[in-house]
Amino acid sequence: MKKLLSLALIVCMMFALGAMAETKVVEGEAKGFGGPLKVQVTLEDGKITKVEILENAETVGIGTPALEQLPGLIVEAGSADVDGVSGATVTSGAIKEAVQIALGEKAAEEPAPVEPQPVPEADQYFGFGVVSSGRIGPGKDDKDAQVYSFNQVMASVIFDKEGKILFSHLDQIEVATPNYDGASMPHFSGFPGQSALNYDSDHDGKIDSEMTQTEENYMQELGTWMTKRARGEGYKMGTGTWATQMDAFEKLFAGKTVQEVEDWFNKYTAKNGRPLKAEQKDEEDQAKYNALSDEEKAMLADVTSAATMSLNDSHGNIVAALQAAWDNRIPFALAQ
Repeated sequence: MKKLLSLALIVCMMFALGAMAETKVVEGEAKGFGGPLKVQVTLEDGKITKVEILENAETVGIGTPALEQLPGLIVEAGSADVDGVSGATVTSGAIKEAVQIALGEKAAEEPAPVEPQPVPEADQYFGFGVVSSGRIGPGKDDKDAQVYSFNQVMASVIFDKEGKILFSHLDQIEVATPNYDGASMPHFSGFPGQSALNYDSDHDGKIDSEMTQTEENYMQELGTWMTKRARGEGYKMGTGTWATQMDAFEKLFAGKTVQEVEDWFNKYTAKNGRPLKAEQKDEEDQAKYNALSDEEKAMLADVTSAATMSLNDSHGNIVAALQAAWDNRIPFALAQ
């Protein structure tokens, strides 16, 4: 009986010890190829039992093998000291480093503070600014598939020493998925080997086929991209073309600082970023226009006779491009 009681006590103690097994979950983050890469490591009594990738911005197809294979290899080895995956060296290194940081084997690196460099004083400055934005649209195709596009506004500007704009030249490129029916709009059908996309080959608003991107079409497609200025008469607007409207805005910007342009935008444009007109659909926009002086209304009438497009909407942020040009300015002087 005593032997049975002792055996029972031993079994109970074993279960109790098993129940007391320590489970610990830790996280670590390192810099990957595309940005921060975060992992979660589960430890049972100090042994690695699971490695999970929580966040990453690695290139699909290139970093993928490392993301899929390395966690299992680390668990199998019980350590981050494993070989990386061929072809995904940077991603492999980031995963191993993040695990080491999670385990306390390596300290997380603090990013070095970036000290702003003063811009040398000069009589004139040149600045170049680029502002990119994505858009869900314009609209959908006749198969109810979403159109997507992106915009890049580019501003080349000469400023005087007080920051006033002496000269500006703005341009923009807008690129859509191939199911958009705009004939002059540059298209991007993805990278070779990606899944098929709806394709409107004759730009009549109806999808003709599904297209899987090829290397030949990829190179040809990129070669046809044109900026809005280069599209010329192919980019007509209610008043003139995109290029003629931007020419009018560039005249408006002359003599103003970027802050003064932004102040003008805030005071004299509607919610959609377009210059105010006498007749506004939105009640608040109408009240905003009505509060202006006769002189201000006359100024706006002159502006809108040549330029009516938005200075900041889903097609791109022109005001922000001017600010980027000022932020990036360098001393400038014509050769004597």
